[in-house]
Amino acid sequence: MRAGAWVLVRFIARRDRGLIALWIGVAVALPLFNAYSLAALLPTEETRVAFAGMSAGNPITRALLGPVHGTSIESLVAWRSGVQSLLITGLGGLLFAIRHTRAEEDSGRGELVAARPVGRQAVVTAVTVLVAVVNVAVTALLTVGLSLGFGYPPGGTLLFALTVGAGGMAFAACGLLAAQVCQSAALARGAGVGVLVAGLVPGVVVPESWIGIFPAGWPRLAQAYGAERWWVPLMPLAFAAGLTVAVFVLSSRRDLGAGVLPDRAGFTGPVRGRLGSPLALVWRLRGGQVVGWTVALGTAAAGVGWVSASFELATLTRHTLLAIFTYVFCMVVACLTVAGTLRPYTEESRGRAAPLLAAPTTRARWLGGHTALSLGAPVAMLLAVGLGSGAGNALGTGSVGPLLTQVGAALLFVPAAWAIAGVTIAVYGLRPRVAVPVAWAAVVVSAASVALWEAGTIGDTAFLLTPFGYVHPSISSGFVVPAAFVVVAAALVVAGGAGFARRDLLA
Repeated sequence: MRAGAWVLVRFIARRDRGLIALWIGVAVALPLFNAYSLAALLPTEETRVAFAGMSAGNPITRALLGPVHGTSIESLVAWRSGVQSLLITGLGGLLFAIRHTRAEEDSGRGELVAARPVGRQAVVTAVTVLVAVVNVAVTALLTVGLSLGFGYPPGGTLLFALTVGAGGMAFAACGLLAAQVCQSAALARGAGVGVLVAGLVPGVVVPESWIGIFPAGWPRLAQAYGAERWWVPLMPLAFAAGLTVAVFVLSSRRDLGAGVLPDRAGFTGPVRGRLGSPLALVWRLRGGQVVGWTVALGTAAAGVGWVSASFELATLTRHTLLAIFTYVFCMVVACLTVAGTLRPYTEESRGRAAPLLAAPTTRARWLGGHTALSLGAPVAMLLAVGLGSGAGNALGTGSVGPLLTQVGAALLFVPAAWAIAGVTIAVYGLRPRVAVPVAWAAVVVSAASVALWEAGTIGDTAFLLTPFGYVHPSISSGFVVPAAFVVVAAALVVAGGAGFARRDLLA
């Protein structure tokens, strides 16, 4: 059943050595950078006590990162880096697992591998082994880097690193399970990212006594450099083990290329009006995902709005809660925008664009259809977020005032989403072979700027120039920055279209 797994381990490691190195590097670099920057910003005990008090009094920071359990520099670094590091290792493991399972089956390469003398579960085994190796490497490098590089106590450092690595294993197992259940890589990624967000967001609203059952609570519950609860890393490891067993059972029973969930039935009626234009074809390919995510985000936002109506703590008001969740939803929309805007690259690289462009369909119309949906989808999703959160809050409070406020707050992110889509379109049109890494790097850098700004490493002006800057709940930017993002997005789309019209198609 697992014959050939070791060969696949070496093949995948060699094929994705750059991606694996980047994954490990980012996961290790963030806590080390926080350790360096906080040590420079807080050189004395007095400054650390003041910083801890300020952080504890900031409802947004407290809701996202949890309470501060100590004023030592080690405790502050662990508090600052815990959820952030878990997000990096979790997202990396989840996407890596789907990339080498469901995505390979979608492309047909999985069938070629299965035709060789390899076991039915060899691919799942190889991916599990590699994910484990990566997280062990992250754990070891974090322990060595913080202990030897900054002189942190080895015990607390090892506990912090183990919590991060074990969390990465848990989310990678979620990715493997999504790859077995869903019938496409896109659906698996969407489901996996949804699980990741659902696991990290409850830290905002769940009482501290219940936080340990959610991934967001694992770093808080461990309390590295404090109470040091060594049993906490066993929770994500047990979770990962249970899901991995389920993955092996499902992979041994399902057909290659199929998911546990059945494919939806195709349309059997006349195609005129449904596939009569490039935009209609794009909607047929991507419309279901856009509608699904719009409904899901709107429903989740409505739930948040309803909960916020009766939510009031000394450290977190209902208005702050709505602002935090709207910001999180904006980040999710940014990721979905990149994933959708990269669809032309997928169609071209798999040879499905060439037959269409050999017909009377022009390149401008084909790319224009994808661009129109890529720019319209975030508007619909953000409108659903604003209407959902505002309506939920209005139903709970009996006041319609928050409805317009929430719609405006959500739609304020539209220019930033367009700018992210513009970057993706420009790179795809000009340099398609690097479109995927550059597009996702833009999102990662934008997300990293949030942590850098919160740590005081970059100033307000620099932060405002990033897509996640001007919509941050703590910043008031006016309308100049959003207008600038609209202009930049338009220029990038034009550049991408011009480049696509002149270059050769991918072979």
